[in-house]
Amino acid sequence: MPWPKLRIGTRPSRLARVQVEMVRAALCRQVPDLQDNIEVVVFDTPGDRDRSSSLEDLGGRGVFTDNLDACVASGEIDCVVHAMKDMAPTMQSNLVIGATLQREDPREVLVAPGHKSFDALPTGAVFGSSSIRRRALLRRLRPDFQFSLLRGNVEERIAQIENGHCDGTILAYAGLARLGLLNHVQEIFPLDVLPPDPAQGAIGIVCHSDNFIARRALQLINHARTTAEVTAERALLKSLPQPDALALGAIARANGNRLELSALLVSEDGTQEWSGLVTGLVDEADALGARLGGELREPAQRLLSA
Repeated sequence: MPWPKLRIGTRPSRLARVQVEMVRAALCRQVPDLQDNIEVVVFDTPGDRDRSSSLEDLGGRGVFTDNLDACVASGEIDCVVHAMKDMAPTMQSNLVIGATLQREDPREVLVAPGHKSFDALPTGAVFGSSSIRRRALLRRLRPDFQFSLLRGNVEERIAQIENGHCDGTILAYAGLARLGLLNHVQEIFPLDVLPPDPAQGAIGIVCHSDNFIARRALQLINHARTTAEVTAERALLKSLPQPDALALGAIARANGNRLELSALLVSEDGTQEWSGLVTGLVDEADALGARLGGELREPAQRLLSA
């Protein structure tokens, strides 16, 4: 029996299109019958349309994903490809993450034309960012930095920096690697210096829980280790109050049947920090994230009420 057409949703940016092509290629390797039977459907989102507001003002996590998920829930498309760091920690009850691709390097990088390294940046340098986490972590390292809002897709943000909008910014290695833009990187930060956004570097594909054909196909391309890591990181987010308002970096690492999850929570001004580390079995990923979230919940509540 031939496979029916698979309609895959994505955003209009070049990075989103690259990521959906990665999913298409992976599916076609596993199911050659899908080679000419995949339709890519492009949607824009509130985050794509509004380039002047901060992500927090637009609603935080989900501003790039919720509308597309609604199209999956309604049956307009069969699945949608997301950068998992953009996804809200909770989903509609009739949706599932059908697969995650193997994770790209989750680290953060410095893009600062004319500067050799982070330490070489001058006192009072202006950083462009729309991320609470990145601003707080940078203030922790360099309280002299100033900040301005920087929005847009990866290429647009790089162009704004090169045109003098600010001295530099922090971007995800994964996006630059997928776009072939690593030549713009001045420095790659260790995970313990600038811990990344939870699920950074991972691509997830969301489908309807009742779409068994899509789920069957997606399961063929699922990367189990990545799934365990992002499950723990997303469970951490889910267990914290108002996670979009917190400066939180987290990273999970699976090794065999063991999983380690670490997190760093920082006050917005960068002067206070709380860290945590939990370890356990890969099969306990969700519980490990919830456990670490429980350890960080009290300081998170204090920060939110300050």
